Amino acid sequence: MLGIYLNLILACLAVLALTAGISFFVSEKESGHTRIAMLCLGIDTFFICMGYAVMGFMPNVDYAYIPRLAGLCAIDIFLLIELAFLSVEVKFKQSIQIFVLGFFILYAVLDIIIFGRPSAIIYVRYDFHTAYENIPNGGAFAFHYSYVSAIAIALMVHGVHWYKGKKLKRDKQFVVELILANFVILFAAFPDMFKGAFSTEYPTFSYSVAFSAVCFSFWFAIKHHNLFSPTVKNVSREIFHSLNVPILIFDMDGIAHSFNSCAQKSLHITEGESPTLRSIFTLSDVETLHLLARAKNGGTLQKETKIKAKDKETAEKSCTIHLTTKLDNVGEPFCIICTVLPVCNLP
Repeated sequence: MLGIYLNLILACLAVLALTAGISFFVSEKESGHTRIAMLCLGIDTFFICMGYAVMGFMPNVDYAYIPRLAGLCAIDIFLLIELAFLSVEVKFKQSIQIFVLGFFILYAVLDIIIFGRPSAIIYVRYDFHTAYENIPNGGAFAFHYSYVSAIAIALMVHGVHWYKGKKLKRDKQFVVELILANFVILFAAFPDMFKGAFSTEYPTFSYSVAFSAVCFSFWFAIKHHNLFSPTVKNVSREIFHSLNVPILIFDMDGIAHSFNSCAQKSLHITEGESPTLRSIFTLSDVETLHLLARAKNGGTLQKETKIKAKDKETAEKSCTIHLTTKLDNVGEPFCIICTVLPVCNLP
């Protein structure tokens, strides 16, 4: 029964990795080649974990080589994706990059042909799980680990060059996090090289989990590193609070969920308070309901609505509030941005 649970874990990891890769690609549009690499790693991890999970579930050992081949191909490609990513980051000469990548692509193709053929290993069916055993003194197994060892050395060399090329402490820390993540794969390979009771019956579980761990480590490290990249997304909060104009963000019920420091100070909003349009400005109930109804029904979409009002704390000071309705990804209004300006003649 343990084999069933382990294969379900691999299937879950496959879906999580794929989701992480796609979500990163969609949300991090300013990350350039990094978002492409993260998407590829997520897709590849999906095939690693799902391929070996399907192999484990397969009752007929005659066809177990098919999902196992998918997992093996994904492993070799995963390492190639990492090498390609590092090659771009290190900024080696293009001729060197092409030579190194071309060499390892050829190496990976040979590994898939030699170690991926059905006769390279022996498939074994246990009560609830399908596994395989390497052929004693088989050259295919040795060739596979020669590929893994060679590309691991190449990754380490690229990683060291990448680390030396960084000047900022946060960049160096980022590089170290990515390099250390790959040691999980090395540790996971030990049970496969030195057979034990667990690794004999479940030979694919440890390194499938290891590759998914590397994928998630990349995801978290890159996400954390992107927090300190000078993009609009990262500095928008600082800009929001540095503006000397009161800005409030209301939901579609007229409740303020966010406001900048200027709004808090000039409109006398208490920290932690969730004021409403009606409680801040001298709008009547009818005016407030009419305004929110227009926003919900799309009456203020694509344009600004200007309303002259007085704030309640300083009623002697008139102001003009500009209200703009923002749309979500399906074209429905989800918030109202309110900008408070000094009184002026309304058209």
